[in-house]
Amino acid sequence: MYVCPKCDSLVDQPRRRWWWRWRYCPNGHALYVRGLGPSLEQSFWNSFRTGLARGIFMIGLVVLLAMGPDHQAVPVARGFGFVLAIFHFFTGLILLIRAHFWAGRAGPVQRLVPHARGRASGFLAAVPCQLAVVIALVFAK
Repeated sequence: MYVCPKCDSLVDQPRRRWWWRWRYCPNGHALYVRGLGPSLEQSFWNSFRTGLARGIFMIGLVVLLAMGPDHQAVPVARGFGFVLAIFHFFTGLILLIRAHFWAGRAGPVQRLVPHARGRASGFLAAVPCQLAVVIALVFAK
């Protein structure tokens, strides 16, 4: 079941335009939340797993970038890993703040709170792993 955060309503049958990727509610609002993805009801643990998997996947990309054939790949991977950790940290904080405000509102938008908290927790759990990889790359030769 989709939830429109702008209308604060449930959408059973969302419409979809042929040229647009996201579904939309009858009032024309996109059923998408930045950082969260589609505004679907989802449990905390499913969204936590998704957020953590995205963070771990990005750590894997940083490690693959650092394993490049030239010696210049490690500083680039360090910089990319640090920026990635900061991005996931702030995205997690923004989602936690959004979930806090949604929890105070009455209506169907409260159904998005576990999804937002789970995704934010997954992002925030991946940040120490990303920073550990960046620190390991600092000491790599």
